Amino acid sequence: MKVTDYIVEFLQRKGIHDFFGYQGTMIAHLVDSIEKNPHTRSHSSYHEQGAAFAACGYAQAGERCACAYATSGPGAANLISGIADAYFDSLPVVFLTGQLNTYEYSGIPGLRQQGFQEIDIVAMAKPVTKYAVQIREEEDIVKELNKAYHIANSGRKGPVLIDLPMNIQRGDVKNPVYDMKPEEMGLVSEKHPVGVAEAASQAAGAIREALAHSSRPVIMLGHGVSDKAVRESLFTLARQWKIPMITSVLEMSALPWDDPLNFGCIGGAYGHRYANMIANAKSDLLICLGISLCTRQIGTKVHEFAKNAKIIRVDIDNYNLQRNIHENGTDERNFCTDAALVIRKLAEDAQLIQNAKNVQTEQTIETSQDAVREYDFSSWLDICTDIRTSLREVDDATPERYPNRMIAALSDALADTSAVAVDVGQHMVWSYQSFHNQKDQKLLFSGGHGAMGYALPAAIGAYYATGKPVACICGDGAFQMNIQELEWVKRENLPITMMVMNNHALGMIRHLQRDYFEQVYADTSEGSGFSSCDFAEVARAYGISSICMEADQVKEKAPGFLQETSVPKLLEIRMEPGTFAYPKTCLGEPIHNQQPYIPKDVYERLMSL
Repeated sequence: MKVTDYIVEFLQRKGIHDFFGYQGTMIAHLVDSIEKNPHTRSHSSYHEQGAAFAACGYAQAGERCACAYATSGPGAANLISGIADAYFDSLPVVFLTGQLNTYEYSGIPGLRQQGFQEIDIVAMAKPVTKYAVQIREEEDIVKELNKAYHIANSGRKGPVLIDLPMNIQRGDVKNPVYDMKPEEMGLVSEKHPVGVAEAASQAAGAIREALAHSSRPVIMLGHGVSDKAVRESLFTLARQWKIPMITSVLEMSALPWDDPLNFGCIGGAYGHRYANMIANAKSDLLICLGISLCTRQIGTKVHEFAKNAKIIRVDIDNYNLQRNIHENGTDERNFCTDAALVIRKLAEDAQLIQNAKNVQTEQTIETSQDAVREYDFSSWLDICTDIRTSLREVDDATPERYPNRMIAALSDALADTSAVAVDVGQHMVWSYQSFHNQKDQKLLFSGGHGAMGYALPAAIGAYYATGKPVACICGDGAFQMNIQELEWVKRENLPITMMVMNNHALGMIRHLQRDYFEQVYADTSEGSGFSSCDFAEVARAYGISSICMEADQVKEKAPGFLQETSVPKLLEIRMEPGTFAYPKTCLGEPIHNQQPYIPKDVYERLMSL
């Protein structure tokens, strides 16, 4: 069996039917195998970065493994930003790169390049992959492919890279194996202070004990809880116990926007006012499940975060837990385990309680006394609801937040899309603050990497993962990063609704320059080293239906244009250059006291609750 035929069949058996990449001499064997397999399809981007981001969008929207490929040299190097995105956001993606024939290597140490379009992509990718390897012998592909796939999809998920010299690609696999055991691949279990299952049981016990002594708990949910069924179990518990939930930006669409338990996403700079106030200033217990609590979430003054709250952190990544939130780790307990196991344990205990009630017996439950307690934090939930309602009113009265109101109107018109990919910039903030996501409608972000140019190709990948219409929201700066992928959208007639917020500026940096650089808008504004094209005209040149309108026309005119989501279309919205993302935490301020500041009487009332 040809090596590339084996690779494609292996991945196809794992559920990967769509491959994203760009053709080239040194990857041609792989692409040929994809084409010849009746169960797989190759989708060609117009820049390898677009293929990498498409794979990320596929993994995010489909909550499963994805694959992207590229030829050697510049093709492989162009994947790096997408590889980094997958690494920081824990997305399982298998990256495959072409390479020189092994017999072309000279063996001369220090030689800058072995041959045309050769590059050491393995060394380049290692810092942003869970595993990266070059195949030097045909028979190694079986173990290495099984190993790479297992690593990508276990523990904290992430990308892997396999570099494939041309002569290896066209070689033979004599004994194809599609499901090897970890020990057969030379893998050993990741080391933890205690076993993962034992740590999960300990964490569940600690959470029950903490809840027994808490009056104001909050569940903080991150991207580390990626299984939908597990999330639903958690939501069931939260509803039963009346505990408010706050999320990371990446996980903001886990709950519908109007769910009574949804109290927004935490953000050191641009998070929801009410999320920041509840978590940072009002709660006495934060139950943190698969959320990193990085400075982007809790602010740069880490030890000032939630000073009056006990913190319980559950994370599969032990390195995340090495960063203490409270100084000296006081009132903080960390458990290195899978958050899904902890949630299942909590749900099992709750079910035992319910079963005992149903049969009305004196059944002994073999857990601690705290496990059988029925928690009810209704009064605390009422306080959080008051905070949320009051601070939404403050934000709704802020004139500078007209882009947020526009995003809300657009989101209502996009209610039937399966996923919305959002790029990086002010529009990202407006979107996670104000998009009205529906149940099971995903918002996709480039979180840790924060890569401009992400949204359009990610939306393409999301469509192939869901098979349903999708959308993307971009700024004029971000959209121009991968604007060439409009041809991909048109070529395959993809049902993607593209929205470009054109403020003729790199708005987030322009805001920074206004506050800290004496209003010198270098390389961020029209006439100062930056400009934007006519996006509607560009889309029409690609053969895509498009329209351009002013921001104040969106609420009235956009819904009619956006109504038909089965075909590609682009909406350009022209805005004033001086746009701002509010609320925003001023440097040095606590994250629950953002600009523009809350009216004093409102602030004092809420802080006294």
